[in-house]
Amino acid sequence: MFKIKSIFFAVTAGISCIYSGVIFAGTSYVSNQADGSVSVINNANYHIIKTIYTGKGAVGVAVAAKIGKVFITNVDAQTVSVIDVATNNIVRTININGSPVGVTVSPDNKVLYVADWYADKIIAFDTNTYTIKHEIIVGKAPAGLIVSPDGKTLYVATRDSNQIATINILSNKVEKRFDTQKHPFGITLNHNGSKLFAVNVYNNSISIIDTKTNVSQIIKVGDHPYCVTISPDDRYLYVSNTQGDDVSIVDLTTNIVIKTVSVGGNPEGIQYDNKLKRVYTANWLDDSVSVIDANTNEVVQTIKTGKQSRAFGNFILQD
Repeated sequence: MFKIKSIFFAVTAGISCIYSGVIFAGTSYVSNQADGSVSVINNANYHIIKTIYTGKGAVGVAVAAKIGKVFITNVDAQTVSVIDVATNNIVRTININGSPVGVTVSPDNKVLYVADWYADKIIAFDTNTYTIKHEIIVGKAPAGLIVSPDGKTLYVATRDSNQIATINILSNKVEKRFDTQKHPFGITLNHNGSKLFAVNVYNNSISIIDTKTNVSQIIKVGDHPYCVTISPDDRYLYVSNTQGDDVSIVDLTTNIVIKTVSVGGNPEGIQYDNKLKRVYTANWLDDSVSVIDANTNEVVQTIKTGKQSRAFGNFILQD
């Protein structure tokens, strides 16, 4: 949880903490592309805390709990907005001479990585000064990004190259490439970084890549998968399927889809709330977020958001 030097009190049996009306752990920051906004949601009670207008084409989200910041890519405005979670106000706007879409932060939150969709590159920023540290050409149409738990490797889904590029963070060079099926987009890692999961939009599948042996396997999921998240025990994978309007739940002990859950129209961003044991999907067509109870695998709530909700990336502020 992001901590501040002040008095706070617990709510909902310790699920979240509040200070001056701002909820920290258990807060979702959902980007709304058509509105150019972010819906800030209290995950415990499903209420919209605030709507923040960031810029045209709000798409990517990266939560940096250690420094109390949220980064939003605005693809049409060619900017990245920096939100302070203590106030839910924009405290900085970073100009990008390009098309920022995917975004992530290093585990220590000291480096921000932004994927420039059309320039085929990753831009790394210092999160203290917001100056550019370096730029790396990776492959065609970089999309999903994630850094390994040890902070040594940046993984990038290069959609139009049908590959995952791995960048050595010490050398800032592409070290190797994994072939996937067509149009890898959203990606995630298990919690020790030994396996990487990438959706393949045009093959209705997930690539599971062993990051040590480079061996990969394919699991079929739903129609046009977009993003993927994993349970904190690494047992279950949840995949948003944009054309199926549903979520595939994969048991990773068998690599079999055990259930398909109907959610809102065109679900895109998806993430597991570790404390509440719920899965949140941002639904582009319905302007909403669907909430799945991970114990029952049933939708328990629908939250109205802004227009064309995407939440592409890591959008929940966790402990």
